[in-house]
Amino acid sequence: MPVISVYLKKNDYERIKARSVAEGVPLSKLIRVSIEKYVLSEEQKAARAEVLKILTKEKPLGGWKEWEKMHKERTEADACRR
Repeated sequence: MPVISVYLKKNDYERIKARSVAEGVPLSKLIRVSIEKYVLSEEQKAARAEVLKILTKEKPLGGWKEWEKMHKERTEADACRR
């Protein structure tokens, strides 16, 4: 695993170190997991934006009226399952 240096403000370091001690997790692992979650959340944001673009521009469901029709059918089908 590559080694990097990270510079933190003193109060940020103290908060992260306190959490590391409280959770019994090495500081390096806590920072690594935080970075991984940040990168993953950025990828998820990009994926959501792409789905929204497809749904609004390409109208895969046939537009708003077709979506309402499909939604009504699914809602009625769900009601029959109870």
